[in-house]
Amino acid sequence: MNNSILEKDERMISQWWLAAIVGIVAIGIGFIVLVNPIESYLTAAVWLGVAIFVSGVMGLILSIASKNIAVRRGWAIAASIIDILLGLMLMFNILFTVAILPLIFGIWLLYRGAISLMQALDLRGLGVDDTGWMIFGSVVMIVISFVVLWLPETLGAEAVILFMAMAFMIYGVSMIAYAFRLAALHRRAKELM
Repeated sequence: MNNSILEKDERMISQWWLAAIVGIVAIGIGFIVLVNPIESYLTAAVWLGVAIFVSGVMGLILSIASKNIAVRRGWAIAASIIDILLGLMLMFNILFTVAILPLIFGIWLLYRGAISLMQALDLRGLGVDDTGWMIFGSVVMIVISFVVLWLPETLGAEAVILFMAMAFMIYGVSMIAYAFRLAALHRRAKELM
């Protein structure tokens, strides 16, 4: 691996634990959505708004802390800002959210899956081993997003909620895998210095 890339990315790599926090929060949100007895679309809309907002805030913190050339920082910051704005819109405009919940969720999941896939491919390009689970999780998120986007009328509220919980958990696992890969890069960078 190129030492100059490791030197430029050292700050992001040394803060690998931020990606782990994002992953843990996402898994927690997915678990809450899954086990909480959601009785209506209204509750799902509120949970989705809160979850997307929290994901955006955590992602923005991670992206700003990641001053690097290898992890498409600009796209990650843009996606996080979109998450924050979308989360606020969903939380404070519930009737609108209820009406278009599958569409919003499908689009959000599609770009989050794409960002995760780009991060995994960037790590693979840096020579990091074991990025297969990250790539697999990203592809699963993208597939779920297409199912939700192509079949919004046929999916009932229960299916959308189940997909939402699964997607947050998959995204969380993917972010934790990403954190472990960054931690491995951090150890490797320390050995080279």
